[in-house]
Amino acid sequence: MTLSRNASLLALTVLACTMPAAHALNYNELEVYPYKTAQPNEVEIENRHTYTQQGTHDAVPPDNHKGMSRNSTEFVYGITDRTEAALYLDYEKAQDGSWTHTAKRVRIRHRFAEKGEYPVDIGLYAELERPYHEDNTLEGELRLTLEKDFGLWTFDFNPTFSKVMKGVDTNTGWGFGYAAAAVYRLNETWHPRLDFFGDMGKLGDFAPHQKQIHLISPAVDIKLGHGFKAGVGIAFGLTQASEQRLIRTRIEYEF
Repeated sequence: MTLSRNASLLALTVLACTMPAAHALNYNELEVYPYKTAQPNEVEIENRHTYTQQGTHDAVPPDNHKGMSRNSTEFVYGITDRTEAALYLDYEKAQDGSWTHTAKRVRIRHRFAEKGEYPVDIGLYAELERPYHEDNTLEGELRLTLEKDFGLWTFDFNPTFSKVMKGVDTNTGWGFGYAAAAVYRLNETWHPRLDFFGDMGKLGDFAPHQKQIHLISPAVDIKLGHGFKAGVGIAFGLTQASEQRLIRTRIEYEF
């Protein structure tokens, strides 16, 4: 098991050092990653959907994305008790359009210790993305997954670093974004939460505040039993460049 863990961590480190990177905020996947990873040989299938009821204030339809639907289907496999790998298929549909396959993504996520072993639980996430129909043809993402429990509350923070490595934006530098959550473990079934998402622009030279993307999203996770979980929420944009109101849904099955 130790050899398997070391091999998985080495693969993750190599990927993190050589990967290209993606945009800091992906509306297809408004997700805050927890510290927990899939168990060895466990398979998870997850579908996330967002619908933009009200688009950005800094553009007019259809450029403000009003009526946009986005869907991401995720297939997760537990490699070891601390490492998992996943494949994502992303699709989008404009208000008057049809569904389009927009990207394929692969990622590895690893946690470094058992829950509670250190004052803050720390993990690493590395992703590669192959966008379609764009001038950037290879992107990626690095995240830290930081988690801390206080009583019935769990706080998660995912600082995100991104950079295009192949395409017209190769020389634009690294971007910085974040995802964060405050989760209240009410009982085994219901976990109300408040999520935050953001894209601040180029690292070291952030965009003006109204050009940044910041979202706040009250939501709830629901455990349905027999491996099924669901989630629903609504996200509100806090700047002109943010899509102003989105409906979020999630369905997950573990086996």
